[in-house]
Amino acid sequence: MKVLRIFIKIVLFPVSLLLSIIAAFSMFVITTLSCLLSIASGICTLGALITWSQYFFGWPLGTAGDGFTLKIAIIVSVFAYLFSPYGFPLFGMWLVAKINHLNSLIKSI
Repeated sequence: MKVLRIFIKIVLFPVSLLLSIIAAFSMFVITTLSCLLSIASGICTLGALITWSQYFFGWPLGTAGDGFTLKIAIIVSVFAYLFSPYGFPLFGMWLVAKINHLNSLIKSI
């Protein structure tokens, strides 16, 4: 039984090494792109505020209650949420956590 465990550890070592490299690189990419996505989220939030004010009050173009403006406001609001730290970056961190968990399971064999 001990020989089989050592054999499995030897076979799974490259997989564990690859998972460690993928997790480290993914963490670097997520933290780097999170800054850029926060800036994009701020720009989308300002665009969403302008389109919502145009839909409800007619400012700045004077067309209140336009259906096209409502669609644009909803789409821009969804993109602002996805680009925020609670959208794509959080999903990426969740994936990295799952990769690290899988790696720790492999190492515990």
